[in-house]
Amino acid sequence: MQIHKQELGQRHRYIREEVLRLTVAEYSDLVGSKEVTIYSWESGRTSVPRHILVWLEREYQVSTSWMLTGEGSHIVEPPANPRLQQIEQKLLDMQSMIRTLQASSPDVLASARSSQTRPRIPLLSIAVSAGVPTASDDTIEREIDLAEMLLQHPESSYFIRVVGDSMNDAGICDGDTLIVDCALQPRPGQIVIAKVFGELTVKRYLLVDGIPLLRAENSSYKDIPVTQDMDFTIVGVVSSCIKSF
Repeated sequence: MQIHKQELGQRHRYIREEVLRLTVAEYSDLVGSKEVTIYSWESGRTSVPRHILVWLEREYQVSTSWMLTGEGSHIVEPPANPRLQQIEQKLLDMQSMIRTLQASSPDVLASARSSQTRPRIPLLSIAVSAGVPTASDDTIEREIDLAEMLLQHPESSYFIRVVGDSMNDAGICDGDTLIVDCALQPRPGQIVIAKVFGELTVKRYLLVDGIPLLRAENSSYKDIPVTQDMDFTIVGVVSSCIKSF
């Protein structure tokens, strides 16, 4: 392949100025070459050394192929990651399903949208005793924002109202409101919201002998093994349970 030194020099200058945003002096210090050498490369009097091209690709993902030919993108595209693509597709599927559920059942599923006017609640610097009463001085320690305290990913969190008693032994009862984080990757042992054959259910997600299953926290309900042929999706991880007294 014939290399046109002047065109290579022009592309090298583009990378230095527009991508790295370095002066000739700064770039010469970075690569360990004299300024006059940099000018020589970029004018096309001498060719950019191969080790500089390799270094640019390794450190800054500048495509060596583009530098030599001018074809394609000047940035090396990372190789496809099937696992990452699978996760991204799962998130897109969940977002689509959540939009459908919100449209059909707004009283069951609601989004925890952020707001600039969220109320802040005073936090008193006292401890509440469940035994012998303690003295209190009603000193306000600070103000707390419930959204900041309860939501790790506000734009991916939702409220879901519980119907039924299958999770009573975990303290999740009929009428409680769950905060569900759809941005978290579910791990065995966590309580999750799952969609099984089109129906939403709250269960503990477990791996037993390598087989995933959903387990109720109530002995009256049987485990639900997750099989290959099931219409099954984990919508999100339960991060908090809100009760009314």
